[in-house]
Amino acid sequence: MPSSYAAAAAAASSSRKPAPFTTATATTRKPAPLPAPAPPPSNPSHVSDSDPSSYSSSGEETDLSACDPATASVLSTYLSVAGNGADLSKVGIFLNSAARRRSPPCLICLDPIRPSDPVWSCSASCFALLHLPCIQSWAHQSASAAPSPTWGCPKCRVAYPKSQTPTSYHCFCSKTEDPPADPWILPHSCGDVCGRRLNSNPDSGCEHTCLLLCHPGPCPPCPAVVPNARCFCGAHREPRRCAHQRYSCKGKCNKRLSCELHRCPVDCHDGPCPPCAVRGNHKCECGETMVERLCSERVFQCKRECSGMLECGKHRCERGCHGGKCGECPLRGQRTCPCGKKDYPRLECDVEAATCGSTCEKVLGCGRHKCPERCHRGPRDVTCRLVIKKSCRCGGLKKEVHIYITCL
Repeated sequence: MPSSYAAAAAAASSSRKPAPFTTATATTRKPAPLPAPAPPPSNPSHVSDSDPSSYSSSGEETDLSACDPATASVLSTYLSVAGNGADLSKVGIFLNSAARRRSPPCLICLDPIRPSDPVWSCSASCFALLHLPCIQSWAHQSASAAPSPTWGCPKCRVAYPKSQTPTSYHCFCSKTEDPPADPWILPHSCGDVCGRRLNSNPDSGCEHTCLLLCHPGPCPPCPAVVPNARCFCGAHREPRRCAHQRYSCKGKCNKRLSCELHRCPVDCHDGPCPPCAVRGNHKCECGETMVERLCSERVFQCKRECSGMLECGKHRCERGCHGGKCGECPLRGQRTCPCGKKDYPRLECDVEAATCGSTCEKVLGCGRHKCPERCHRGPRDVTCRLVIKKSCRCGGLKKEVHIYITCL
């Protein structure tokens, strides 16, 4: 963790200087001046905060340079680390709305949300603020009506399990239950440092926590500076903000592909490299067929039978196209008679197993009776040929019929 970030985090956790929360009837006061930004790194041109895929403004310009004292106190610690490169376009909308008491109405009951009302915030996606009793009733009705025990946020429809139905009123950072309505801090805030992890993805490499005071909306990007951030391909290093430390150097990736023969020709990119697209003539696994294919698809099987000589030297392989040796002859070694009752432990592959002379007793095609013939070679007879005496419905007449008629 950079020294400036550690010092700011320690200062934020040890002391808090709240500013009075302004109201419409309060005396007009000049906004408290924002703290001076921290000095930029030694090579500021190499520090990049641009990331168009995240924290982009939703069309509303948020000017935090002339914010009220309550908002300034929330932002002071963060700005002391981030300096002029702070990306507050998204969280600023929530802060300005809360500071000016312009919270939107509850989307369920449509009544205005007062600073003293117990609320719930959708922390998973949209950060919408709703009355606590309203969302509890909404969750109960949704979970009971849905086939699965889940309920969704009324605004963004993110699904929550029934176990996450809100039961109590917490501040935005969830550290304080039933936060009191204090005119010196933002509504529904505990006034302490937020402390939520700025990036929950374990692969991001960011272990910093939010330096803002307990606030509505999403946490801003991590302002710490990583001195030697590596690009996706690992060929380039430069100082970058921790929130945007994963980047593309725009050069060729040049990583070795899965084929272990060629290198990736794509520009420096995130994620695994694409399959090798080099074309060439490749043989099938048995080596009898050559076809022009992509390098990533060079291992394939033709439609021919292998017909390679087995290890016994007397029979040929009946498997399809395959790689490696054909293996031992399946007819060599321990075998049984055709009905399976007598074992012959040592037989050569070119010697047939003798019949045992016992009754076959394999199940016939009817699935109910067994073969009455002696042990025999070849497939079992699928037709049941047993003859039984069958009575008519009144029982006065009996007749011999083939059993397969009754098995249908």
